[in-house]
Amino acid sequence: MKIPFTLRLVYYGFRAAVRAGLLFLCAWLLLIPATAQEVTALGAKDGTTYPAGLRMMRTARMVVAVAPPRAYELIAMALPQDISPFMVQIAMAQMAAGNVLPASMREDSALASEFESDREIDGPRFITVD
Repeated sequence: MKIPFTLRLVYYGFRAAVRAGLLFLCAWLLLIPATAQEVTALGAKDGTTYPAGLRMMRTARMVVAVAPPRAYELIAMALPQDISPFMVQIAMAQMAAGNVLPASMREDSALASEFESDREIDGPRFITVD
């Protein structure tokens, strides 16, 4: 029995659309350079095309945009530690926002200026204990 032409056309058209979509997502994940917004979110220097954490951030953005709540439960079950699905969801949302790397590894880190004192003190800066 041969399937009617219109059903074959719909089937192959849908299959081609799904393959093209997956190819686009893979290309976006691996080949397309970071936008200015992504560079800023990752804390990299301006002009960086592939900052550290870009692929993790984009993967998390795909998971947050597409994955149902059951996916977070499956991810939590796959992790070796006892982590709740809610914590996995929070972690994915944070990674999607660009908080992938620790603050100490970010290039435009405000962490270095946070420890600087704005007071002018003569001599060494340390605390003495009596």
